[in-house]
Amino acid sequence: MTSFVQQSGRVWQIATGILLVVSIGLLIALIVVASEDKTKTRVVTLTSDSEALTECGQSNPNGNTIDLSEPADPGPFHDLTEEEMRKLRTYLQNDPDIQANKVSQMSTLRFQSSYIYMADLWVPPKSEVLNFLDSGGLQPQRQAHVMMFRGDKSPPVVEEWICGPLPDVAKCDLMNFPNRRNPVEFESRPFSLYEFFFFHRLVSLEENKIRTVLMESYNATFSECDTCLVLNPVPTASGLTGELHERHIWVWALYDVPFQLLHPTDFGLQLNLTGSDSNNWNIIRVWYHGQVFDSLEDLAQGYANGTIQKSKLKKPVYSDDLFSTLHRRGDYSPPKPQRPPTIVEPDGKRYSIKDKKVDYLDWTFNFRHSPFTGPQLYDIRFKGERIVYEFTVSEIAAFYSGDDPLTQVTDYVDSGALSGMGSKALVPGGDCPDSSTLIGSTVWNQHGDEPGRYDAVFCMFEINNGYPLRRHLSYGKPSGYYGGMLDSVLTLRSILTVGNYDYVIDFIFHQNGALETKLMSTGFIQGNVFRVVERKYGFRLEETLTGNLHHHMFNLKVDLDVAGTSNRYETLNVEPMDTKICWDKTKGYAQTKFTTDLKQTEQEALYKFNFDHPKYHIVHNNDKRNKWGEKKAFRIHLSGMSKNLMPENLYNEKVISWARQQIAVTKRKEEEFRSSSNYGMYDSLDPVVDFSTFYADNETIVDEDLVFWLTLGLHHIPHTEDLPVTATPGNHLTAMILPYNYFLECPSMGSRDAIFVSYKDNSDISKGLKVERNGNSRDQCILPKPSLEDDIEDNPDQVLETKRELLTL
Repeated sequence: MTSFVQQSGRVWQIATGILLVVSIGLLIALIVVASEDKTKTRVVTLTSDSEALTECGQSNPNGNTIDLSEPADPGPFHDLTEEEMRKLRTYLQNDPDIQANKVSQMSTLRFQSSYIYMADLWVPPKSEVLNFLDSGGLQPQRQAHVMMFRGDKSPPVVEEWICGPLPDVAKCDLMNFPNRRNPVEFESRPFSLYEFFFFHRLVSLEENKIRTVLMESYNATFSECDTCLVLNPVPTASGLTGELHERHIWVWALYDVPFQLLHPTDFGLQLNLTGSDSNNWNIIRVWYHGQVFDSLEDLAQGYANGTIQKSKLKKPVYSDDLFSTLHRRGDYSPPKPQRPPTIVEPDGKRYSIKDKKVDYLDWTFNFRHSPFTGPQLYDIRFKGERIVYEFTVSEIAAFYSGDDPLTQVTDYVDSGALSGMGSKALVPGGDCPDSSTLIGSTVWNQHGDEPGRYDAVFCMFEINNGYPLRRHLSYGKPSGYYGGMLDSVLTLRSILTVGNYDYVIDFIFHQNGALETKLMSTGFIQGNVFRVVERKYGFRLEETLTGNLHHHMFNLKVDLDVAGTSNRYETLNVEPMDTKICWDKTKGYAQTKFTTDLKQTEQEALYKFNFDHPKYHIVHNNDKRNKWGEKKAFRIHLSGMSKNLMPENLYNEKVISWARQQIAVTKRKEEEFRSSSNYGMYDSLDPVVDFSTFYADNETIVDEDLVFWLTLGLHHIPHTEDLPVTATPGNHLTAMILPYNYFLECPSMGSRDAIFVSYKDNSDISKGLKVERNGNSRDQCILPKPSLEDDIEDNPDQVLETKRELLTL
């Protein structure tokens, strides 16, 4: 019996093996199992030729290349190179008028030194660049823009210098423009890490006076603790203090757990940081549990004798489940691992990069990254014709509201914290598609003699938006057809992390000649300790947390050159119209018409959005007409506008005077290179750059080289779904530059991406349909493997600081 069972088992094993081999053979041979019944599911499996498939992107039919190396001979728009930075630093240290101290000396000299705060490319005058690009002239000399903290002077000041030519600097001259003072008072300087270090030291030295208050109220101090309190700085601008030559700052005590701003206390200090000698800095005011005190001693005395209200907050304990962390938590969705859709480049990249110049289908442009403000694009052309000379982020601001002094005076002008340095680690698979090209940038190092390097300041990728760029379905017989194409675009992305907020900035290039800039906000909100009086400014989001109302504002500089530099700005005003029915003049009818309104002067061109007066914004060269005699133009279209409710010229409003309207148009001037300045956190009493002066002279803007200043924004009232971080849906703001009678038809008609479906034979539609793909293949390829884990194994500094010294705030 046992032998029979064993023999039977062997027989079944053999039979099973044969069946398995046959099944595998059938499976390999099976390519597609499909049914003529369209309701059945089509199954696709690997073929026996799968080993012959190559990884997607290996082919390169148009010879596109990615070269991210620094050029030996950089062009007029390229960032400062490492060689230029090294030689510039040497020159600044040896120049008798500047005498910049070496970084190694800063630990002893502190603020009483000649300190190189930041250096960046100084883009040459536009006329010189155009002579080089368009007329075969010499390339303009490259120069650097240097900001110096001159704590060694009496009184201390901030100086801005223009140095060149690069790389072998021969001289530095003080920047000298009308209506822009230079030097600037030292108290208006932008933030630096050195300042943070010294005011932390000041508070740590003074905390013994209130150690009992801190421990009993918050179970933590600023030193000697497992979870210490940390300080978040909030500037008190001169528009509030009324003193341009004083520097005040509120520092706000937070628990040092991720993310700190979601764990505030009701304790803060106002510091006087006037002057360059940090030994003279002092505490001038204290906020504790809704009460203001003139000194730490007053707080300690009132606390000890029981004459004040006392605070008692529960100290948060860090864990992966803490509401403010970004660790995954909650039920898995989906229940089992299942990857999201991904981008595939089957025939390789359709764009090229060399010397930070991009060629993509019909587009070309140069890009760079300013540490002062962020991404900048130059010489943007479509089909060889320049459309935009300059497209840059000029300023980002966020103005808060609240009852306590910490949120009440929080008016951030982000370039005052070097907003451009906030883009340094874009993560493929998280911030950008895995297929992206990560583009680094060499930056001036404030804390070392050698230039710094960030490996992922930009990412560039082509993406299918998932909706048609254009399409139509004609369902008639026998002349039916379908024609359309999905909107595949090239995107250049930078993400600026400025403190708690992350601003996603996209420049998007469509195949129909449309240029789009999209701004999205995400990151952590800034809140304060919940009190009933705060309810008018925000909702209660956690046991002790209020999310405060604030206003995000973005200003873009767009130097449009439509068919040259001689441009006009006009609006097409859509207006109501009473008329008569054309076949029966006895009957009335209402419709709309449009009228053309040419803007003659800068003040006439100021635009504030009004639903009652819809209009198109058109830019054109009056001497350039299309085949039909219409003006060849581009149209500006904004989505995401908000009204700034601050009273004009009061408090801190003057530093964001660019936010008074959604569009301003000015005659281009080299001295009006930005709508704001890096002093905006503090100089609101007398701004170094007051944008309203750009149009105060009310110059003519007819047939001139015009700059368009576009303002987008949104009011944010935080809600519980903003925890732990704000999501981007609902926070998309866009500015679009659209061709308008510029081309005789949609320029995308030449794209191979289009699909056309028609009858094989119009005289016999029963023969079926044919699909035209314009030569594009349907061949398969193997999906590339995401490389983030491998990349950071080789270079951990690509994402987080590990061995690299800290470069920025």
